[in-house]
Amino acid sequence: MIATATELARGVVKLLSLPTAYLRLSELLQDPTTSAEDLGAVVRYDPGMSSRLLRIVNSPLYGFPDEIDSVSRAIAIIGTRQFEDLILATTAVDTFGKIPNELFEMSKFWEHSVLCALASRSLARRCSVLDGERLFVAGLLHDVGKLVIFNKLPDLAQEALEIAQTPAHGLHIAEQQVFGFTHGDVGSELFTRWGLPASLQAVARFHHRPTEARIFSFETAIVHLADTVVNRAESYHDVADELPRHEPAAWERIGVSKNILGEVLAEVNDQFTTVLDVISPSTVRHKRA
Repeated sequence: MIATATELARGVVKLLSLPTAYLRLSELLQDPTTSAEDLGAVVRYDPGMSSRLLRIVNSPLYGFPDEIDSVSRAIAIIGTRQFEDLILATTAVDTFGKIPNELFEMSKFWEHSVLCALASRSLARRCSVLDGERLFVAGLLHDVGKLVIFNKLPDLAQEALEIAQTPAHGLHIAEQQVFGFTHGDVGSELFTRWGLPASLQAVARFHHRPTEARIFSFETAIVHLADTVVNRAESYHDVADELPRHEPAAWERIGVSKNILGEVLAEVNDQFTTVLDVISPSTVRHKRA
């Protein structure tokens, strides 16, 4: 009998947990009296986290003219909400990287995820969203349910991958046919059990069918379009062509024209290698080998 999405997520939670430093930071961020120095003190106890935060703040993602050389200054400049988003992005990649998979290259998975994260942030900025980092995180983590399925149900996952090769099927359609649920459902259940934001839960569950999202429909539409655009670009097709398997209503939901796609992809390409090196340095090392 095939496990449910909830059961798969429950099994992962028993094996993996988010880093203690992230959990402590989340607690502090609920306290309105917490200062940037308080947050910086927690991050400094985790040298890897501290280094990655400073690298990403000093990357082309932000484009600050002067180098930011301390965690507390970084937090003061970008704000606590964006700080929390960036810490979640970097720590989640570390956590999910501990799930072994043999059905696909992890480097390809994180390359696609970072491209979607950057495209989501770029689209959000063109929609005048001030906190684009929350869309960056949503784009980065929208597919993590795949890692769980490929690890826990490898034979059936292979069957779904083979079905997805036919023109009429996307992977999520094949998964529904084989498992009775999708990688989006698994990712959403996992985020729920980890207590991650409801917006991440909604985006994960509905990024292939954004019109079904009853809450956080804007965020879901953004990531859906970013995913579609990146898939088209990765297939070496002209993104000005009709986009495959996308919901036209998503463009109406975010209120911008498809004419911006060239600008979005140019911005993504400019930032991609540097940001990938911060988010998933092992992937960049793999590419250079």
